[in-house]
Amino acid sequence: MAEQTGNVFDYLIDSFWASLPEQTADELATFKKDVLKGIRSAVDSLIDMELECTDRHLENAQRMRDQYSKSKADNASPNPA
Repeated sequence: MAEQTGNVFDYLIDSFWASLPEQTADELATFKKDVLKGIRSAVDSLIDMELECTDRHLENAQRMRDQYSKSKADNASPNPA
């Protein structure tokens, strides 16, 4: 049933595109593709930024752990008098 529904929607969409003059359909399709490519590019950029931020946070967290361990070790060592 889902396949038949998909075929009906595909047929309706194909009919819409067929009802347009060829040049209009080509221009509209080009516009749609450009918009979708722009969205994909924006999403890819956002994902790349988030990945970089995550890596930076992990590096900062490791530095903080190292500093805490060092200060804990410095406080545990006896002070020479």
